[in-house]
Amino acid sequence: MLTDDKLLTLPCGRPFHMDRLRSDGILGADELEFCKTHGIPLAFDPMQCGWVLAQGIDDLFPNEVIDPAHPRTGRAQTNVSLHVHLRPWEMKDAPRLVELLDDPKMWETLPEPYPGAVTLEMAQSLIEIANHGGHHSVFAILYDDVPVGQVRLHSLDSAQEDGVSELSYWIGRAYWQQGFASAAVVPFVRQCFAEDASLVALIAKVKDGNVASRRVLEAAGFVPNGCADPGWDLLRRTR
Repeated sequence: MLTDDKLLTLPCGRPFHMDRLRSDGILGADELEFCKTHGIPLAFDPMQCGWVLAQGIDDLFPNEVIDPAHPRTGRAQTNVSLHVHLRPWEMKDAPRLVELLDDPKMWETLPEPYPGAVTLEMAQSLIEIANHGGHHSVFAILYDDVPVGQVRLHSLDSAQEDGVSELSYWIGRAYWQQGFASAAVVPFVRQCFAEDASLVALIAKVKDGNVASRRVLEAAGFVPNGCADPGWDLLRRTR
């Protein structure tokens, strides 16, 4: 029942606030059914792994792109998960890859140390390796057709663990804490299992203290699985 433009009443009698905050959490089953019945727009929240009001107030993150190379710089973003897609890196992406990787702060989240100033030649070499490796699949994460990060699946040697691959990813620092990682990683994990019947499990490493990355992996179904290298935890997702 409608009471005003911001407050509705569920069939059970509970109030339903149209101006609810994102931090209020995902919608319950009765709320979802109510929204569908009344044509209230919904959006999937990749960070909370559930449905929220499309017009809800996002009080968790400003959700604003600050990368000057992105066409939407300075404008609030909505429904990130609807715009993210994957494709292989292309040589034309090399200048953009330089922009994303030439950032020491971003490398602090990666297993490898910052290599120093990233050059165009280095970026071109990385793209060549990404597209021609025999035991890995590498994809650029695109938002509005602009690369913002990468996701990679590496098949482990059968002598290590048969049917297990390692997932890794990174997101450019201008896009941190805006839901981009979950929007790419969660569906990519589902796709990996759907397309490869021989895949038994995925593993991933997360640096000690990297709470955001751990949450992304947990949203994709990963659970703690001991330690990897010193300073790194190992997580695992089984089929």
